[in-house]
Amino acid sequence: MANVLVHPPTEYLRKEDEDAGQAMRDLRNAVLAAGPLDAVTSELIVISAFAVAGYEDSFKIHARRLFDLEVPVAAMKHAVMLPLGATVGAFPVARGIEWLDQLELEYRERVLNGS
Repeated sequence: MANVLVHPPTEYLRKEDEDAGQAMRDLRNAVLAAGPLDAVTSELIVISAFAVAGYEDSFKIHARRLFDLEVPVAAMKHAVMLPLGATVGAFPVARGIEWLDQLELEYRERVLNGS
């Protein structure tokens, strides 16, 4: 069974050391602002990396951001599939697709419930 975090990892870091948590947040913001990629493209790259690494919690945090931005699930699945055969085998890709399927159901239920 996968370990599941209740909050994003940076929140745990901030709780233990506010300065370290803020430094991590500042680093991430600087990396995101350092280049020409837009937010959606950046998040697609991030979920691809998290799928390959097997970081389910982090993957879902960033995939939820993409769902909130109304990015098509097909685009998310494509990002997850791109490393297949180049740097990773089928298992991490299939797992990432499964996580997206779970989130898609979660979002459909949320829409149906008006949340």
